[in-house]
Amino acid sequence: MNAIRSSIQLKILLLLLGLALPPLIIVGWLGLSSLNIARETAVVEGTNGLRQQATANLRQRAADKAQLYDTALMSVQQQVETVAGYALDRYNMPVTVFSSDRVWVAPRPTDDLLRQYANQAAYVRQMIPILREMVAKNPLVNIGYIALEEGGILAFDNEAVIDQLLTLEAFDPRVRPWYLKARDAGATVWTEPYVDANTGLLATTCASPLYDRQGRFIGVVAFDLLLKTIQQDLLTVDVGSSGYALLINTNGDVIVRPDMQADVRWDQPYRTENLLDSTNADLRAVAEMMVGRQSGVQLIQEQDQASYVAFAPITTAGWSVALIVPANEIDAPALATGQRLSESQSRLWNQLVAVLLMIIVTISMLGLLLSLSFTNRISVLREGVQAVAGGDLSQRLPAAGSDEIGQLVDAFNRMTDTLQSKIAELEENARQLATLNAVSNELKGILSWPVLLETIPKAVCERFGFDRAVLYLVDGDVLRAVSASFGPGNESQAQQFLAVANTKPLRLDGSSVEADVVRSRKAIIIDNPWNNPRVDKTKQAASASRSYVQAPIFGRNDAVIGIISADYKLSQRPVQARDAAQLLTFASMVGLTIENVQLYNDLEQQVAQRTEELRAALERAQLADRRKSDFLASISHELRTPLNAIIGFSTVLLDDTDQPLTPTQREDVQSINRNGRFLLHLINELLDLARIEAGHLNLEISTVDLQQVAGEVCDTVQTLLRNRPVILRNALPATLPMVAADSDRLRQILFNLLSNAIKFTERGTITVSAQLYDEVNGDGKIERYVAVSVSDTGIGIPLERQQDIFGEFVQIHGRRSRLGGTGLGLAITRKLVLAQGGRIWVDSTPGIGSTFTFTLPVAQSALLAAPVGANVVMP
Repeated sequence: MNAIRSSIQLKILLLLLGLALPPLIIVGWLGLSSLNIARETAVVEGTNGLRQQATANLRQRAADKAQLYDTALMSVQQQVETVAGYALDRYNMPVTVFSSDRVWVAPRPTDDLLRQYANQAAYVRQMIPILREMVAKNPLVNIGYIALEEGGILAFDNEAVIDQLLTLEAFDPRVRPWYLKARDAGATVWTEPYVDANTGLLATTCASPLYDRQGRFIGVVAFDLLLKTIQQDLLTVDVGSSGYALLINTNGDVIVRPDMQADVRWDQPYRTENLLDSTNADLRAVAEMMVGRQSGVQLIQEQDQASYVAFAPITTAGWSVALIVPANEIDAPALATGQRLSESQSRLWNQLVAVLLMIIVTISMLGLLLSLSFTNRISVLREGVQAVAGGDLSQRLPAAGSDEIGQLVDAFNRMTDTLQSKIAELEENARQLATLNAVSNELKGILSWPVLLETIPKAVCERFGFDRAVLYLVDGDVLRAVSASFGPGNESQAQQFLAVANTKPLRLDGSSVEADVVRSRKAIIIDNPWNNPRVDKTKQAASASRSYVQAPIFGRNDAVIGIISADYKLSQRPVQARDAAQLLTFASMVGLTIENVQLYNDLEQQVAQRTEELRAALERAQLADRRKSDFLASISHELRTPLNAIIGFSTVLLDDTDQPLTPTQREDVQSINRNGRFLLHLINELLDLARIEAGHLNLEISTVDLQQVAGEVCDTVQTLLRNRPVILRNALPATLPMVAADSDRLRQILFNLLSNAIKFTERGTITVSAQLYDEVNGDGKIERYVAVSVSDTGIGIPLERQQDIFGEFVQIHGRRSRLGGTGLGLAITRKLVLAQGGRIWVDSTPGIGSTFTFTLPVAQSALLAAPVGANVVMP
């Protein structure tokens, strides 16, 4: 057998080699061509790989240099901020360290200026030791100093700088670039290049502003870095013989490059090259990426030469570093390596051609000798495969021996049997899924709770072939049968079963089969329910089922909300595992539908109930409001008649000269008259409020002279200020235009506001003023208004209560005022102002006073003559 198998294996191997001869020739030719292409590709890829490695190294050098400068500049910035913090701590503190170090006073230090700013000079001298200490620690820093806004005082870590400054005509640090930029920015900054007044070289400065505890600007602490020092450091970067490095700032200005020179005076602005304005488009693109805080490597054309630019951002100062290297210095090693790869690939190509020719000759000879040894059986196998591929799954191949081909034929026949069974199973599953999808779509369209409960068991019977089905739902700690379908004509039996099942609901913590389904969350098949101790005998007698299946229904959060029970009572066939799986799939699908419909019906009921409650509450509120208004109007009218009589009789008694009253009697009658008038005023306020709320307020809008009305009201309330240290001022301007208002209601508004001011002002001034302003309405048109203000120097109103004072029956300072009240005056005033097209508001500070302001529209006849008013900012 082994010999036969080995012979067959040998024959198959030889036959495959023979059949592969034509393709091998083609593949060989293609392989040689591909090898040639691969050789060229290897050279290119190798060259590119080396070039990429070189550019990656260049990028890494740029990133390392950026990181190094970021660390160094961060150190400088931290030192500057440390000195600034120390300077702020020592500000306004007694001088403990006295020094004779020289300091600078702008524009030149003199004895008079040094005496004038002696305290400031002593203060900055205290900073010199820490400046020296910080500068000595950092080799990048050229000099450190502190300058004050007051007097232009300037102190250096090295007082020899002052000797250099004395050679200049004048020097004021407050106009230097580092000082101005730090003061304007209000934070630590790095400056653009400028010419240092001390060294005459290009420098950049890290400067931090100083502010006292009140936020006032004091001066600036700054450290200078000479660009020459940074240039020398950059030249140490390995960029080849022709490469160079540069730094640019956030504006694209070149800060450092090898050929930069200070070609202007120290007091003139230094103009450096801006790469964003370069005529070279490649260089501009690189500059834009550097300004955008990006990093990378770009190939550019510069002065007829290709160069690589590697760049990286310096975070601390907002700069970017760039390393520029000619491309030929990067590509030279890669090109040399590519040449060596090309030579090696050529040798391999020649060897492969020789081997391929030998293989072709060998395969040709073997294929001619052995190609006919076993073609017959292969042909039979091919025909069988073609028949199965055409859809004929009944095709079976005859036995073909025990060798590999025979085993292949047996495996083919077994595969055909399995395939036929699986296709039948897939067709059945597809039918079931289509049924489930159709049932799901039907149930989703049902929103009625009773209809849904009735439809679910019917769908189980009609769509899945069961004879009977019952739906149970969880109700607290029990299961209740809510619907059943026992087939056409058996509706009475279904209702009888529901009545029996719900006579004694099944408890979830009980020992019934239904409780086991809920707890186990799995479908259970009961084959012999009469002898099952977990089956309720009463319910079994009502159903008389011989075999049935029960599956759990899952709702939201994977909770069991019920079960479905189904059987084949009429067909008398037992329930299979396949039936249980089908019912379990349906139960899993229907759970969310049950909960959604239940929530929908509950929500409908809640909305209807709440709508009815709100309607009833609204009717009660409207009735109560009408009754309140009617009551206020009625009681006000009833009280005014006797009050008018009391006021009239008391006035006659006071004015009767024929029968004069005794002092005691006069005092009592005056009290009756005064309190009667006050009570009448309160009743009038209630009556006004009732009229306004009932909509019975009638306004007679006309052209009114505001100055005249205000004068009359001021004369009326002047009597309330007798013997009191309060001055009433009428400050209305004479050029005030006419307003459109009801004159009587305008008097009432002014009287209420002035009375309110008098109540709460013990001493000081009450002022009536007005001004014009223009306001844009909702249509975008400009309208002219007059804003009238009543200001007092009274006790004021707390901010948190200013929104409440215009409410009805609100008294913020009821117990502190000289006179009592109902708390209706300001509420009525607000309603009267709004009714005349205006607005009213209050500005008040407790202990200082209050200002009530209301607006009235300017009369149309006065608009053309009135001057343009100022735009008043309204709250």
